[in-house]
Formats: sequence, structure tokens, C-alpha cells
Amino acid sequence: MSAPVPTPGGIRIGILGVNFGWGPHAALETIISEIRRTAPGYCRVVAFGSEYGRSLMDDVVDEWCAFDGSDYEALTRAAAAQHLDVALVTLEGFAARAFEAAGVRTVFVDLMPFLWHGADLAVPPLDVSHYLALRLPGLNQGTLDWMGGIRNLRWIGAVVPWQPLDTTRHTHGYAEGNRRAIVTLGGMLGLTTRDTTSYPSLVLPGAVEALLETGFESILIAANTPREDLDAIVAPYRERAEFRFGPLSRTEYRTRIAQSALCLSQPGLMSLLEASSCGTPLIRLPPQNVSGFQQAEIHRIATGAHTGVSWPTEVVDEAVVAQKAAQTEAAGNDYVYGAIAEGLCRHPDATRRSVKTQLERLIPECLALPADAWTGLVDKVGTDGAKVTAEVVLDTARAGVAN
Repeated sequence: MSAPVPTPGGIRIGILGVNFGWGPHAALETIISEIRRTAPGYCRVVAFGSEYGRSLMDDVVDEWCAFDGSDYEALTRAAAAQHLDVALVTLEGFAARAFEAAGVRTVFVDLMPFLWHGADLAVPPLDVSHYLALRLPGLNQGTLDWMGGIRNLRWIGAVVPWQPLDTTRHTHGYAEGNRRAIVTLGGMLGLTTRDTTSYPSLVLPGAVEALLETGFESILIAANTPREDLDAIVAPYRERAEFRFGPLSRTEYRTRIAQSALCLSQPGLMSLLEASSCGTPLIRLPPQNVSGFQQAEIHRIATGAHTGVSWPTEVVDEAVVAQKAAQTEAAGNDYVYGAIAEGLCRHPDATRRSVKTQLERLIPECLALPADAWTGLVDKVGTDGAKVTAEVVLDTARAGVAN
């Protein structure tokens, strides 16, 4: 096979997202879609690794290249062989350095600048060609201090899809008879976990019971949990509501959030931002990882909505999460994953009752809040992330071609 050559009149973009949930890959899909929507010439997109996001990104990727997640020297060689004009990386700092080592100007998108501290400060690539960080409320001074060392820092808004104004929040709310709810659990795969069943098995029974008790008749569950497992979880409730399951395409996911009277969300940042950009009332389900605790607090600060469901302390102790996470994110995540699995074995009924009781109180409180509360997160963060990143990627690629 002959080596790839630069595309005449176009650009070659390498992309990579860290294999942690769906957020990094949803962001890549959104940015590449914006690039394809606005670029004057042809773009060829080559994805490296990013296996968790393949179902989300297949429509915007032209070629997939293997990356085992650890051999960064091999990634540098592979990137060099592709004759890329620019690279776009979400949250994988070592990969961003590998692209730069191949001579590829790289745009690094940091969706979670609050995450890095202690030993994890080795991850952010401070000398990357362009470092774009999400403009989040409540960043502490420690985060702002280390970010002072970034060479080319630019703050951006939420990376959410471009939509005409009339496509957001286009259905009636609960008070007007809308009885549709979406439960979004995100992509539950992590760097050290492949378990997509324990969290929904522990949380969904109480959530579904509360939705039924408060009058919801159509429930969509968006997750990468096998359908047969979700079927088994909701089987006792089948006669009381219509159930549908994901995962969903990016377009359908956003549409379904906008059409729902209520969103229950495991507090993944991209899900919180997309719900906020649609103006959909949202209740935060118990977090399933370290970043989820921090993202839930960011959402609370931005919206003023105290609509969060807490874990029973005997299942997940938030004080222990903070203690473990102070060492490294991985240590905190290992504790949370283990606690959820153990909670499913030892405390399923107590967790179901706790989640149900909290939600039966929170649902009416949530639906009574003013509509502008729910856009509070994107009002503070902004929605220009995809547009700005697309512009930076294209400008960086053109500068490289010109040289």
C-alpha cells in the first residue's frame, strides 16, 4: 500500500479521544461535523484509537488507525506516516504530545480542566500548539495556577452541536401534558472498567418507580448497556409505561432530550451541557465516577438547582471518594466502581428505596423551577466551543499547508 499523500485543495485531520465514556468522542463528532459544515474544501479525517466512540463518530471519520492506548512512540510513527496537516485530541495529553513529536501541529481540547491535580498534572500538554479549555464556573485557584503554565491557552464554551434556534425545547413541558422522560446514563466504559451493567442495575429501579409514581408514561433510557440487561431491569414495570432504549445517534440524542419534559442524567459533563442547551429540566443521578461528583457541583453552581440524587453512604461514601481522588483520579474511580459493584450485591433494595424517595421529592421541585434555570449552565459556559475549535483546527491546518 502506498503512503498517504496530502489531499490537493483539502486537509488531512488526525483525531483521537481518550477512551473514557462517550464525552470525549461526542465532542470530536461535534467539532468534525462543524468543520465539515464550514470548511471551504475537502477534509479527510483519520481517527486513531478512540474505540469507545466508534459508534458516535463513524459518520464523520474516513479512516480508522489502531492505537493500543499506551504505545505513544508507535502513535508518533503512525501519525507521521499519515502526512497529517493538523491533529485534534480530546483529554489525552500524552497522545497530543505524540502527534506534536510527529511534527503535526495539535489542538488539544480540555473538557475537564478541574480534573488535573497531584500526579495527574503529568497529563495536560502545556506546550501543545493550541490548548483549548472549557470555560467552566467554579474552577478553584489550584486549577487556575497550573493553567498559568500553558503556552497557548484559549477558553471556549460548550462543545454542543450547531442547531437552528427553533430546534431547541420545541415541545410542551409536563404541565401541558408531556409525560416523556429521558434517562441518560452515558457511555459507562472507563480506562479500568468494562462494566456497563452494575450502575443501571443499582440506580434504574428506584428511578423508574419514581417516574411512574409521578405520572410519566414514556421513558427512554440512553446507555451502552446491553438491551437484554435493560429489558430485565424494567421488566416489572412494562405494563405501566412505554420503554425505549439507546444508544442513540448524536442527532437523535439531542432531539430526544429536547422533546422530553424531564431528563434524569448521570452527571456526565457533555450530557449536562446538551440538556442545558436544550433547556430541559434535569435531575442529576448519583455519579458513577470521580469527575461526575465535580460535574454535578458545577451544574448546581451554574443552575442554582439543588436537584441531585445522592448515594446512600453505605454504598458510596463521598468523603472516601474525595480522599482517594486526592491521590489520583484512577484511585478515586477504582473506589467508586468497586463500591457500586458491592452495593449491587449488598444493598440493592436500600438503594432502590433511597433513589425513589429522593426523586419523588425532587421531580416536582425540578418541574416547578423557572425555565431559565435550565439554560444556566450554557449561559455561563457559552455555546461557541465547536465553532471556535473548528476555526482553530482549520487555521492551524492552513498555516501548516502554507509553510
